[in-house]
Amino acid sequence: MIPCGYAIGITGGHADCTGFAPGILELGPKQGIADGVADLLEAVRYQMKHGARVVKVMATAGVMSFEGSYSNPQLSDEELRTVVEEAKRQGVKVAAHAYGTEGTLAAVRAGVSSVEHGIGISDEALGLMEQKGIYLVPTAYVFTGVGYDVLPPEVLAKTKIADAAAEESHRRAFRSRIKIAFGTDAGCFPHGQNAKEFAVLVEWGMRPLDAIRAATLSAADLLGVPDRGVIAPGKLADIIAVPGNPLEDATRLQQVCFVMKGGTVVKAPVP
Repeated sequence: MIPCGYAIGITGGHADCTGFAPGILELGPKQGIADGVADLLEAVRYQMKHGARVVKVMATAGVMSFEGSYSNPQLSDEELRTVVEEAKRQGVKVAAHAYGTEGTLAAVRAGVSSVEHGIGISDEALGLMEQKGIYLVPTAYVFTGVGYDVLPPEVLAKTKIADAAAEESHRRAFRSRIKIAFGTDAGCFPHGQNAKEFAVLVEWGMRPLDAIRAATLSAADLLGVPDRGVIAPGKLADIIAVPGNPLEDATRLQQVCFVMKGGTVVKAPVP
């Protein structure tokens, strides 16, 4: 695991717990809720003090929260630079939750290492991401209607708007030359369904081989763990196998029948 601690965002924003009476569940920098440079420095440093190996910042509003729009920017350029520069000073990368044009561009200009979700991403942002070597982590499966039955009306309305924009944004990103790493946003749907992401990536225009590379080579590169992601001498022997050919049918990756962890077989097909 590569933990980030609390995600960092503004008071009342996507990282905050809203909807309670004043004085109830009021959060601060230690819980990632920070306004202004001084509080953001404390928030970043506190997460790293307690083991964060990556920092996540909420550059924009989001879907699964109660802001009116899912794409409004939520930190100033100076605030975003503060988060990125402080994390990098400590050798830690920053992942930016971002939707829409303005907030995504601000995160990219600030120098984050990855953009999570990227719905509504502009061609300008894609070009700058390519130039800077910034990864996109698409989280496509979560935008296919999962979990609608448990959402409050305000969130459901935003979810449907985001879902409608997701495929076009992803297809445009996949046609570009930016780097893409696999991610799922699991937690918005039950853990264990993560492999369903592959089929949606392929349906929306990614080659099956590129989807697999995103989950192995590219993910290892983004996370800074060069000891895995490829089968080669000297690397961790973390290997899975599936029945059939996932290059012909990406849903095969949902049917893991063999698992090797560190060279030890922990799951094998029943004879």
